[in-house]
Amino acid sequence: MLVTSKSTFQKFVLNPIKSGLLGFLLFFVVLVITKYLGKLIGSVQNVTIDPEDFLLSSIGFVMFFLIKFLENFSGEKS
Repeated sequence: MLVTSKSTFQKFVLNPIKSGLLGFLLFFVVLVITKYLGKLIGSVQNVTIDPEDFLLSSIGFVMFFLIKFLENFSGEKS
């Protein structure tokens, strides 16, 4: 019983959280790179990381988390 409980916890909680963190990181890196490129081409004077950047990156967390979480409920494909 403990093994199935542990694998269920990993399947429904840990794996989606790992994927969500990856999505957050990807969105955040894209935002920082675009801000830096804006500085390089001269359209932005200073590169600052605002609280809104973390909020936008949380969209990546939610998307990747939901995708991985909902994969657990999809039917088996043959």
